[in-house]
Amino acid sequence: MVGLAASLPEGDPLRTVGEAVVPRRLRTTEGWREVGLAALSAAGAKDIPVETRLHHSLPPWTDSTAVQFHLDLGPRASRAISAETRRAAAEERIRELPPEAVWVWSDGSAEGGVENGGGGALLRPPNGDDLEVRVPAGRFCSSTRAELTALLAALEAAAELPGCRGVPVVACLDSKAALLLLAGGAAAQASTLGARLWAQLRRMTADGSTVTLQWVPAHCGLAGNERADALAKEAAALPQQSTPVDVRTLTRAVARHSKRKWQADWPAGWYRTVMGDRAPAPVRTATREEAVDIHQLRSGHWARSEQYLHRIGRRPTPECAQCDDKECPAGRCLVCSEAADTPAHVLLECPCLYGPRLRALGNIIGAAHDVRRDDVVAALAAGYMAHKSRSATLPLRR
Repeated sequence: MVGLAASLPEGDPLRTVGEAVVPRRLRTTEGWREVGLAALSAAGAKDIPVETRLHHSLPPWTDSTAVQFHLDLGPRASRAISAETRRAAAEERIRELPPEAVWVWSDGSAEGGVENGGGGALLRPPNGDDLEVRVPAGRFCSSTRAELTALLAALEAAAELPGCRGVPVVACLDSKAALLLLAGGAAAQASTLGARLWAQLRRMTADGSTVTLQWVPAHCGLAGNERADALAKEAAALPQQSTPVDVRTLTRAVARHSKRKWQADWPAGWYRTVMGDRAPAPVRTATREEAVDIHQLRSGHWARSEQYLHRIGRRPTPECAQCDDKECPAGRCLVCSEAADTPAHVLLECPCLYGPRLRALGNIIGAAHDVRRDDVVAALAAGYMAHKSRSATLPLRR
């Protein structure tokens, strides 16, 4: 909400409220301003300027036929094909484009795809020397936004080249995501950056230029693309703090920081032994009962475990009403009677599941990382319950 308020124009009521400094009336209660600013500060984004939100989309009725998008080079440009074949396919397509044009090779770079973005571009006018462009894309920046930033800077530079007004422009970039976003049309742009790009494209076509945006495969040896990639990496090292960030990118940066902190604060225990510092993907199984078993076994609180039921007081015995001692006979595995039937014992150690483990894992003893697989956990839980129902009953334990 703080980022959204900051993206609104001066005088907007929400922005005024967001920027207001109001004394707290209650010590234990914080408003959205305080919570938002604290989250931005923790993520290192408190002092980063926010890009003005796009309030009016560009009109869809303006003629845009002078802007053409080419998003494919055929099956020979697939990532599964060798770099030499992909380069040959790209060079074949490039030979079909206007040779007497302002050629633009642009690329974007972002550390980990989310931070310290930079855009680089190489411009080759028909008569003149090459021009290199470097521009920071933001402290927090997606790879796609870095690509768009590079393209915008390159097109603006191309429009200022002397003697190139009305000359065709060919822009080559290796981001299909960026091209697909622009190919939706001027009216489909939901970001200020996308709208600025289309406004620049329209200014260039209004001056008589045709603009061709061509996708090329990355890292296949195309000289222009390789140089643009190097320029983008250099641009990523430029000062970033004064570069505006859009609200969506800012929100994602705060969400990533909050998730990392939440995961780092997980207590040590069985769940962390299994999952490390990452949350599991949604469980997709045939039945809800299987999904419940999977979640409970990973969390260490399985409702079918004798040890767990005894720990919460649901399996009292004359000798012990309730305890958390894994050596207590009341929590002993009813199938093998060798140890408490904790999730670790059931999934990794219980002798009754040697066969299922061997079939699923290739080993009769499992490891903690094996429990990350939904199908393995579901199969072992079902196998254990089948053994338990056949060979173990409460009276036998007494």
